[in-house]
Amino acid sequence: MGRLVILTTAGSLIYGLPYFRSYYYDAYLEVYHLTNTQMGTFGSIFGVLGAISYLFGGIVADMISPRMIMSVSLILTGAAGLLHLTNPSYGMLVLIYLIWGFTSLFAFWPALLKGLRGLAAENEQSKAFGFMEGGRGIVNALHLAITLAIFNFFSKTAGNLAGLNGVITFYSIVVILLGILTFLLMKNDKEQTKKGEKLSFRQVIDVLKMPAVWILSLILCCTYTMNISMFYFTPYATASFGITATAAAVVTMMAQYIRPISSIGGGILADRLGRSKMMFIGFIFMGISTAVLVLFKNVSIPLFIGLCIIIYLAMYLNYGVVFSMMEEGGVPAHVAGTAIGVVCTLGYLPEVVCPVLAGHVLDTYTELGYKYYFMGVAAVMFIGIIALILWNRYLKTGRK
Repeated sequence: MGRLVILTTAGSLIYGLPYFRSYYYDAYLEVYHLTNTQMGTFGSIFGVLGAISYLFGGIVADMISPRMIMSVSLILTGAAGLLHLTNPSYGMLVLIYLIWGFTSLFAFWPALLKGLRGLAAENEQSKAFGFMEGGRGIVNALHLAITLAIFNFFSKTAGNLAGLNGVITFYSIVVILLGILTFLLMKNDKEQTKKGEKLSFRQVIDVLKMPAVWILSLILCCTYTMNISMFYFTPYATASFGITATAAAVVTMMAQYIRPISSIGGGILADRLGRSKMMFIGFIFMGISTAVLVLFKNVSIPLFIGLCIIIYLAMYLNYGVVFSMMEEGGVPAHVAGTAIGVVCTLGYLPEVVCPVLAGHVLDTYTELGYKYYFMGVAAVMFIGIIALILWNRYLKTGRK
């Protein structure tokens, strides 16, 4: 239990720095004199480095204990945050996001997922992943509430730059301390670090030959498109409804309060009713709710908030369930880290594509750009349904 708590807490807070810009989108643009395209570039840089890190991090997770890598990643992530306090230029910001793309992703996420898989039986996989996602949601809700209060206080008294610096300082110090704590309290897992084990490219090739890996990658890619796109609800709220930056940030932060309910409840239901069935429902609700944002004119604030809540519920249901499907897909435990690395590399590609695409669309079409972008997101949700149909067909006819 102690190990789960540490991993869950670290798995939440390590991403505070790379993603905080999304919660304070308009303030970040103003303070650092950025365009939407430049803002999107940061997310794409982070995503590209993440894709590389996920792949090799998954292989490392099958070779050595992640203790040292996790600790160093946390500490360096916080150190890059302190560098952000120097009022950096655009070029320096690019460098900072390059650092975060490596430090906050390499080996950390694949090792976490592999460890979680080993904690639960096959018929409790969705519950285990759901509880982990729910735990991250609780931690996220806590630190987002703290940082919102910090931003609100300093921005009102000294401007948005002071507010953002307050948030950065909080995350940097906490993440560095958490890295030290992880190193002191985590133990090397002897089962993950078998003496004399070497990297086997045959193992990677074997994983790439598994249809389950490719189908899961597509399913994750579709559901993660919404995980990335939800951050554009914040600037959409300010552009369409004229609400303040703080209030708009709350709209996006609501997701973290919904996350524990959706992830834990969805995980339990998925183990009882069927994982693909629950994800099918999730994609339907995300697709329809996003389409309503696009097709209906003059959406009221209460309706907008209601649609966001529905999307968040469905999004974290799907995200909490998708990795638990590896067991039923027949992926062997001894290559689980490598398989997760491949699935993450392909499935998290929206983190590379969506930010720069959204930034370009918004700079080109301004407020109308939100409609065009969300229309594309709705289409991706229905592609997710097709991927689930392929998954069910594979389970019936393709798995040996």
